[in-house]
Amino acid sequence: MNIQPILAEAEANLGRGRAVATGIGVFLVVVNEKGDPLLRRRLEKDSLYGQDLSGKWEMTGGGMELSHFEQADSQEPAVSRYQRPALQALAQELEEEAGLKLDDNEWFPLVMVPAFLCRKYERDGNPRTTIDLAFSTPVQFSAFEPTAKFFELMERGGLMFVPRAKLPEIEIVSPRTRFLIEQALEINDLIARR
Repeated sequence: MNIQPILAEAEANLGRGRAVATGIGVFLVVVNEKGDPLLRRRLEKDSLYGQDLSGKWEMTGGGMELSHFEQADSQEPAVSRYQRPALQALAQELEEEAGLKLDDNEWFPLVMVPAFLCRKYERDGNPRTTIDLAFSTPVQFSAFEPTAKFFELMERGGLMFVPRAKLPEIEIVSPRTRFLIEQALEINDLIARR
């Protein structure tokens, strides 16, 4: 994908004083029949916060890539056309991180909770600013096909369904991640009541 038009549009928006996201993350709060969220123990040492967060708990998900936007088709139904990039990123991350498969042809509306993060810092003596936008969405565990990797991660303690009452005691990677988990669970509860 040619990024020059994207950079030109970002510069134009910045020139008008508009915020431009420097990163977009999508995360799933997979919920079992009891309403407990599936969390993964973070393995990666690097983080958006510039800290080693390995060993702490988080949702499955990650950053969207330009390739997720390249397959949009104006002839598709609106749900798949406008949400396909997020669903593709979520399906990819979920299989990589949790061993759960989502059928590529299985499209469903996403109810997404947003959370922003603006961070100012220096790199190589130069001031930097990142504006990161993350979304979480609740999805029932029954929507996925568990693979052998999922069961292995569950057995080794790399994944766990956290009882809701125990969630405050779990060491989550960041306050923003905790917010996204809690908000997605509230949405899940609202949907379940319908």
